[in-house]
Amino acid sequence: MTELSNPARSRALLIGAHSFAHPDLEPLPAVARNLRRLAALLRDPTVWGLAADHVSVLAEPGRDQALEEVTRLADEAEDTLLVYYAGHGFVHDLSNELYLALPGTNPDRLYSALRYQDIRELLLSPQARARRKVVILDCCWSGLALHGAMSASGLGGMSDIGGTFVLTATSETRTALAPPGETYTAFTGELIDALEHGVPQGPPVLTMMTLYHHLYGSLVAKGRPTPQQRNGNTAGSIALARNRYQPPDPALVEAARTGEGATGQQVTVPSPSERPRPRPKRRMVMVAVSTALVAALGTLPLTLGPLFDGSSDSGSSRGAGTGGDKGTEDGVTVRIGVSVPLTGAYALLGKGIRNSAELAVEQANDKGLVPGVTFEVKALDDKGEAAVGKKNATALVADPSVVGVVGPLNSSVAADTQKILDEALLTRISPANTAPQLTLGDDWLEGKYARPYSTYFRTVANDLAQGPAAARYLYGKEEHRNAFVIDDKKPYGTALAQTFAKAFQAEGGTVVGRAQIDNSQSDITTQVAKARQAGADLVYLGGEYDTAAALSGQFHSTDPGIRVAGGDAISVDTYAELAGDGAEGDICTIGGAVTEKLDSAKPFLAAYDKAGYTNPGDPGPYGGYAYDATWALLRAFKQGVHLTAAHGLPTAARHDVREAVQKVRFDGAMGKVGFDDYGDPITQAVTVYRLHAGKWTQV
Repeated sequence: MTELSNPARSRALLIGAHSFAHPDLEPLPAVARNLRRLAALLRDPTVWGLAADHVSVLAEPGRDQALEEVTRLADEAEDTLLVYYAGHGFVHDLSNELYLALPGTNPDRLYSALRYQDIRELLLSPQARARRKVVILDCCWSGLALHGAMSASGLGGMSDIGGTFVLTATSETRTALAPPGETYTAFTGELIDALEHGVPQGPPVLTMMTLYHHLYGSLVAKGRPTPQQRNGNTAGSIALARNRYQPPDPALVEAARTGEGATGQQVTVPSPSERPRPRPKRRMVMVAVSTALVAALGTLPLTLGPLFDGSSDSGSSRGAGTGGDKGTEDGVTVRIGVSVPLTGAYALLGKGIRNSAELAVEQANDKGLVPGVTFEVKALDDKGEAAVGKKNATALVADPSVVGVVGPLNSSVAADTQKILDEALLTRISPANTAPQLTLGDDWLEGKYARPYSTYFRTVANDLAQGPAAARYLYGKEEHRNAFVIDDKKPYGTALAQTFAKAFQAEGGTVVGRAQIDNSQSDITTQVAKARQAGADLVYLGGEYDTAAALSGQFHSTDPGIRVAGGDAISVDTYAELAGDGAEGDICTIGGAVTEKLDSAKPFLAAYDKAGYTNPGDPGPYGGYAYDATWALLRAFKQGVHLTAAHGLPTAARHDVREAVQKVRFDGAMGKVGFDDYGDPITQAVTVYRLHAGKWTQV
């Protein structure tokens, strides 16, 4: 009978490289996520059960550090040693040897990479006490890593370590897929799925050959490159994982169908790690060895009904119930985080977002959207400041009951906080961010799109739509011809200014000058003078309301013919008061449709007014988008997370919510809700507003 490798006498080394100094090597953010998830599985007492200090994770190592760690663990391990690598892979032009990229690797100087032969020789060394070895290689080729392909050629003759099982993501002549937008790499995603959810019809303990055949079948069925294996001296019987798969209990299946248990009580939820489910798509490429395990009670998908039938400044707010965070007789409490400005100049916008999220949560609870689950909103005030936003992000990550976040309002806050959320696989949907780089990457203006974080989504149009909309209106309707463009150096402001300038020139206008300004800068006389000297009849600002109001006030005092225009960050109620009487006619755009003009938003507006918030019937320009964002998270939780009574919220809930959000589609208050491969909304609209009688009015 096959036995699990002794965890007390075994060791695991996980090596990964996800960021690189050389510009030709694109980053691989999925590598970091794979390392974290694999390490957790290997340590899980229900999987392999390695002690924490028996799993060594080298994220971003140097060459010597990696080889020293291989040497140390090969000496410590008496039973089985697992070595796993994920990152870019190269094949030497002359020797045909495999090299594994490290953060400092130069593709033109492969001696700066980790030579696979060096690892092989260490494992074959007489000093290596481990009697069994498992090597898993998941390599990618630099230029195509984020666009669907990874190179791992030449593995065939280099993976042959005696007495060792070697598993690779692909053959020696094919590239391995790295599907854009997926959480894990294609190969490692399937491996993690097998370890977490088991192998149907598999034995109680999964051998490496069992895992290989399962992965082979799964990847072939999806039309993806096939993994390869090589083993010697019965290494195929090495077992690092128990099989977690359990067929559904027929009684529970019937209970799920009828909605009642044996006692006539409503059945709560089925467990995450205890059921087979469709494997989610994953991103990038790597390989991992792991373990899967413990049998669970039957598993049972939640049945889904239609999504739609028909204030505090922080902490859990409206929509709260009494259930605890873990499974109890009262159920499970699941929280949706909200991080937006609740004080300061943007407080009205932020409160409209928070209130709209609370409304969605209250409706979900009233309908019993997920039996046994009570949803709450955990609202935090970020004050529109990145430093505060970081603290909020850390607090939301630390709360295991938070499965998703709505917000922030400001693109600069999103840019500085998204890494914190992404590392915890916590999905964020913003109803207001418009900076293109948040979804398309830093090279978006050159037409090179690369999604930075698979956990970031938005329901509102980005500045690829907002800037051009302003340009079309200002050139075509108001007949401005000479624009002076200013930005505040922040992600939102620079993106808006760049897209406007490009579109204004395409319309036939002239950009007569460019300037930058610090957001806190009080003296703007230099920029004002430059615009006047250049003969501008329009000043377009990629920045916020206080700077725009100051510009407007200075221009209109002496040059009433010069208009000031900007994006949604200048659309505050105090703009006219700050800018003065001459601001009449200034222009702003807001990404999104006008809520009051949409038939689809009427039920939302009626419910918002009935709920009795501070400003009845006025959730602001982003309220409807926050409402839809919250429903996207709620719907994703219902579709993707599987619960069982008494087990509480599963550890994989955040991962499952992210996978489900990417696939969500429904008719929302602001139109069709769904997301493209970059996390942008499938429905985009922009509205132009003019300052009239002190108020922003749709043109």
